[in-house]
Amino acid sequence: WFDNMAHRAVPVERLTSAPGPGCLTGEKPRGEHINALMDMMPPGTLACLTLMVQPQNVLEEEFKQQGKKSLGDNLDSEMAREQVGEALEWLKQKHKLYRGALTFIIRAPDMSTLDRYQLSLSTTLMNDGLQPVNPEHELTPLNTLLRALPMCFNPEMDTNRWYTWLTFVQHFAGVAPIYGRSTGTGHPGLTFFNRGGELLNFDPIKDRIQSAHKLLFGPTGAGKSATLTVELCQQMAIHRPRLFLVESGNSFGPLADYYSSLGLTVNKVSIKPGKGTCLPVFADAHLLRDISDEALDESQLRDIDDVDDDEEDDDEEKRDILGEMEIAAVLMVTGGDRDEKLSRADRGLLRKALKMAADMAYDENRQMLPEDLKTVLESISTDKSLNDKGSSRWHPKMQSRASEMALALELMTEGFEGELFNREGEAWPEADVTIVDLGYLAREGYESQMALAVISLANTVNHIAERDQHDDRDIVFTIDEAHVVTANPLVSPYFAKISKMWRKLGTWLWLATQNLKDYPDTAEKMLNMAEWWICLTMPPDEIEQIARFRSLTEEQKAMLASARKGEKKNGIPCYTEGVVLARNWNALFRSVPPSLYLALGMTEKDEKAQRRKLMKTHQCSELEAVFMVARNLDERRGVSV
Repeated sequence: WFDNMAHRAVPVERLTSAPGPGCLTGEKPRGEHINALMDMMPPGTLACLTLMVQPQNVLEEEFKQQGKKSLGDNLDSEMAREQVGEALEWLKQKHKLYRGALTFIIRAPDMSTLDRYQLSLSTTLMNDGLQPVNPEHELTPLNTLLRALPMCFNPEMDTNRWYTWLTFVQHFAGVAPIYGRSTGTGHPGLTFFNRGGELLNFDPIKDRIQSAHKLLFGPTGAGKSATLTVELCQQMAIHRPRLFLVESGNSFGPLADYYSSLGLTVNKVSIKPGKGTCLPVFADAHLLRDISDEALDESQLRDIDDVDDDEEDDDEEKRDILGEMEIAAVLMVTGGDRDEKLSRADRGLLRKALKMAADMAYDENRQMLPEDLKTVLESISTDKSLNDKGSSRWHPKMQSRASEMALALELMTEGFEGELFNREGEAWPEADVTIVDLGYLAREGYESQMALAVISLANTVNHIAERDQHDDRDIVFTIDEAHVVTANPLVSPYFAKISKMWRKLGTWLWLATQNLKDYPDTAEKMLNMAEWWICLTMPPDEIEQIARFRSLTEEQKAMLASARKGEKKNGIPCYTEGVVLARNWNALFRSVPPSLYLALGMTEKDEKAQRRKLMKTHQCSELEAVFMVARNLDERRGVSV
């Protein structure tokens, strides 16, 4: 008895079958479940493996001596000689034989429970090829327990080899606890569980190799919103980053109220007509003053979605301001139409016009607006001046294209688009959390406006990041439903360019999406900027979608395929499994959000209706209704205080 608990040692007599890798701690499919042998043992079971390494030449001499002692023609002697010959043959083939022992220590509050545990353990071991010693044949059970404890076995006292058995090294490796479940890196930035119920911690900001950019991928119903809510709350608790969250439909409105209730400053920005929101697209135009003529040469232009693959830090690397502005201008000119592409000559013309408009706005001491670009293109279309060689400065085809571009830009200078993009931007209020609702732009037909809005938001975040780059506070720029926002063939190259620079500014791009099918192949460089991929349970076809953008080993594919969603109890899913894919490690985890975060992340229509009903019944705020839902979840989970 130790600490008023009955203990008992159950030694293994022999192996009845060759144990495979991870026999004790490796997970295997067993019917409808996936678990390890240790999971099936009584609670508190302790496995003690003793391994005695000995020179093989000494063992060979022992076998030969044993063979010489086996004289006579009786069956026992013949069998002994055959076994010695077989053992020597294995040694000749370079198979190593070591001695060892495997003992399981169980404990229980009383003897009847202990006996029941021993019977259960013996049955479990026998089913997996491990034969325990019959309790009736165990003569010294107390000594067995003491010998099993670490560093308590003295092989010199076991002269008769009574307490160890001989087996192959690979069989010892099979029962060794080498395979197991990850517990993470130990940094509690994001906290989940493994299948054994242990905490699994990691922190993208602390554990990064190059960046903390992250992609959260979960199909419909996988619990993506609840998982994202948990992650944002934990990161805010640990690091207190400046958070920018881009969403549509006010899904994270309760989360903003929750942040505010804890003393954080929150700025809610809603992009709707009449709200006065301004998102200047060309706010960085003044930085084009020192641009080289080579950048304007159309023969030197790279593809618009071309991003350097070199991920090494380069102190001399600078932002491609002109390239970013060109992407925004192309979006305005083409309206985001994937079928309408600009030629290299068109892009060269657009770059020159951007430089001229930037110079004009700088000379007038103001921000450049889309209207300035339109004015410059109109002037180019009617310019009759001559160059130094006496010929027309602009080719007639270029003037025709400039006129067409100016007409297309006119749509971005009038109405709601003009209110949103064609005004000088103002500094946003200083806030810990800024939540931007793209609700109006999420409608059908506003894809290009949404893409422009997100680019403008990224520019605003970049201004703050550059201003505060010497502070020790990180910035997390999160986009929910990112497949709607960043799947545009022009937006993904933009984020690939700017997120590469954000590493030096402590600014991290977090994308949450439920669909990778909508992403074009050009999005590969943007998605590969994410060092951390968190993939919730998914069907096989979604795994193939991941393989489009990230190289997956067969082991990683098997891990992704094994993730599943727990059955509902009292109407609540027990857990959602997922896989974290990082540069230096992978792990399978179970997400079990606390009831409060689960309630904050409820985005389904019936869940919102439930909150509205509580608000009317109790005459309370939406956040108070969330607290009521969380208390109800606690009661249904059986964890209410």
